Amino acid sequence: MIVHLGWIAAALAAPAASLHDSFNSQQAYAYTAQIAAFGERWPESPGHRKTEDLIHQVLQKDGARAEADDFTAATPRGPIAVHNIIGKFNVTADPKQPIFILAGHYDTLFQPGFIGANDGASSTAILLAFADALAGRKTKMQIWLVWTDLEEAIHTFDDDDGLYGSRHLAQQLAANGTASRIRGFFLLDMIGDKDLGVARETGSDRGLQDFIARAAAQLGYSQDFFQYQIDIIDDHVPFIRAGVPSVDVVDAMYGRMGPQFDSMGEFHHSNADTMDKVSRRSLEIVGRTILLTVELLDR
Repeated sequence: MIVHLGWIAAALAAPAASLHDSFNSQQAYAYTAQIAAFGERWPESPGHRKTEDLIHQVLQKDGARAEADDFTAATPRGPIAVHNIIGKFNVTADPKQPIFILAGHYDTLFQPGFIGANDGASSTAILLAFADALAGRKTKMQIWLVWTDLEEAIHTFDDDDGLYGSRHLAQQLAANGTASRIRGFFLLDMIGDKDLGVARETGSDRGLQDFIARAAAQLGYSQDFFQYQIDIIDDHVPFIRAGVPSVDVVDAMYGRMGPQFDSMGEFHHSNADTMDKVSRRSLEIVGRTILLTVELLDR
């Protein structure tokens, strides 16, 4: 028997796929559908617990260092147990190693029938797909994937209502000195919308937005980013207040717009936020762009 080893040597010598090319949009979409099928995912609900279990399963599979930021929030509904979940990749012994955070909330509104396919499931899922892409891959920075809990306000977003998980985590990182090591915080929110249009959120760090724009241009996705401006209260705000350069990567026009609809579109916070509104292509555009941005920042 004659064995030709040339193709084996060539395969072994071939460079591994880049981080952004390792992003699997089909899997991201499958995760989104799986999470949306859990149903309502407000804290302490069955769907919320199933989502937490899925996040932990994926982090374990992908070799992340899983950590928790657990506390009890005082809310207009009374005390609520909150569970931020953190998956850390490429942690070294260097106490000054830079950190980069990719985040998204995994809870949904306290609203009967609301499954948040785009608002909650898509952001949760894209982070799971990021974990899969990061598995076994070296970066200079620590990469943290953060699933924030109880992002949604009980009544209305103000200093006492909403953003419970991100406020607590940002305050903790500022208090223990970790915030000074964080090079950036990207919040992914409502990024599965079929009619994708990522806003230039005006409170976000312009320099980091420029890196995202550069990555989008390199991949041919410029038309999907920063074609309009809007100011949004979201999970990035507590990190800005903690001194962390932050960007809200958010599609803020979900469905038809107009005075008869929610300010972020007809499907925002509506029970019509279902899987038929979500696109694998949108997840691919955002996922590949954000991971290429991480690569550019990691150089």
